[in-house]
Amino acid sequence: MTSLLVRGGTVVTMDPDRRVMDGDVYAVDGRVEELPSTRTSADVVIDASGQLVVPGFVQTHVHLCQSLFRGLADDMDVVDWLRLRIWPLEQALDAEATRDSALLGIAEMLLGGTTAALTIETVRHTEEVLRAVVDSGFRAVSGKAMMDRLEPGTEMVGETTEEAVAESMALLESFHGAGGGRLRYAFCPRGARNATDDLWRETVRLAEEHDAWIHTHAAENEAQTERLAALGGGTDVTYLGGLGVLGPRTVLAHCVWVDDEEIRLLAASGATVAHCPSSNMKLASGFARVPEMLAAGVNVGLGADASPCNNNLDALQEMRLAALIHKPRAGPTAMTAMDVLEMATLRGARALGLQDEIGSLEPGKRADMVMVRRDRIHARPDGGRDPVAQLVYELRSADVDTVIVDGRVLVQGGRLAELDEAEIRTRADGSVRRVMGRAGLR
Repeated sequence: MTSLLVRGGTVVTMDPDRRVMDGDVYAVDGRVEELPSTRTSADVVIDASGQLVVPGFVQTHVHLCQSLFRGLADDMDVVDWLRLRIWPLEQALDAEATRDSALLGIAEMLLGGTTAALTIETVRHTEEVLRAVVDSGFRAVSGKAMMDRLEPGTEMVGETTEEAVAESMALLESFHGAGGGRLRYAFCPRGARNATDDLWRETVRLAEEHDAWIHTHAAENEAQTERLAALGGGTDVTYLGGLGVLGPRTVLAHCVWVDDEEIRLLAASGATVAHCPSSNMKLASGFARVPEMLAAGVNVGLGADASPCNNNLDALQEMRLAALIHKPRAGPTAMTAMDVLEMATLRGARALGLQDEIGSLEPGKRADMVMVRRDRIHARPDGGRDPVAQLVYELRSADVDTVIVDGRVLVQGGRLAELDEAEIRTRADGSVRRVMGRAGLR
């Protein structure tokens, strides 16, 4: 039995009463046991005096395999971004580069307070991403991209239907539940029209049979959405609904170009939307109607998306943007700080099917938590402010001091406690040069 005591902090619990308290958190074998705690000792004691103690942030849409491509696909819309840069680079990945990319992304997210993510990887070498998750101590729901149909415009197609299903099942059988349950598998047809109807129907069947998730892209770019709707079956959300894809196990990234009826369809189905504000702005995709989705009862989480369409994987930056970008259109209270923190914690946990395990600090839940400093110049003066608003509007990823997943300290004093940051940087630099050469992009 291993015990952990985090003492002296201001705890933002995100429990049903949304309590904020000055107190200690005591955990045993990776689960919170007492909050507030009167314990005075433990195997591991962390001093959080003057810091916020918050649930680990959950990102609902990330591509770890693309972390190497940061800065290689700037100032493009999503169609050219995919066709001219990302797809050629993904095809040039080898197993070593895929692992290096995953570790780079995991390290960045941990340093910024993200403790769990839902990820879509590429067609090949996804086993290297899954091994990196297990080895690093990170928590993820992840799967390989499934692509058995050519998408007009992006010109991407990766495999046959049989190959997509066979490799996905092999990965599920090897990794679903690995890392003491920290890793779960998701079936990931890359986009609504990257997969044939047959593959979508098989995905729905397999996800139900194996208690696995479905993760895909939908309605990201206006022109792309209209062009694909012309293929038949309606726009992305309507099309997926007609195939039985929508449901509580399904997470759709972006959903920028959806109408009122599609929002009602999402709400009725229980599907989650992953809101990616930085990516949607950088790729000029638009602004998702998140206030309307939340008002209709849609579960909405947050995601940084990927390094080449955002240039960082910073959960706190996504939180701030999500709170700000909707106010000019929908009003100053359209997205409050608490609304956004819920998206980054509780709603993210629900998106991953882990709402009973993570997303809040409560006895019985996993000890996934983050300590954030608030003593730096951009967070002063002290006194009298709402800690939730301070977290969303003022604090930065560089303020993250300590990160704990399953009771395991992975970041301490703002530095990686287990992963070797220098090695990750060096290996990433070598791998990206090799991949660029193979993709003919030197």
